[in-house]
Amino acid sequence: MLGFSFFKVNGLSMSPSIPNHSYVLVHRWLINAFIKEGKRLLIRHETFGLIVKTVAIVDHHGFIWVKGENAVSLSVEQIGPIKTAQVVGVILTTIHP
Repeated sequence: MLGFSFFKVNGLSMSPSIPNHSYVLVHRWLINAFIKEGKRLLIRHETFGLIVKTVAIVDHHGFIWVKGENAVSLSVEQIGPIKTAQVVGVILTTIHP
């Protein structure tokens, strides 16, 4: 649908900004242009599945390092480096439950 999709968020790692059971509107086009520190992304992680995280840094190798916004979230190191190909989209807005 024109590069836009809704996804339901399950979990507390992004609370309080994105509460459990919220929906996020994601766009899939021009992803590379929007990946920078502070942006929220929907990522297809090899171990953790579909996750929503905030960009902590993009390193000089082009890897994206992401973090949650809650103390219960996985650490940047636990998540590990993310490749651009794993990014499903950039979050535009959140619809709270």
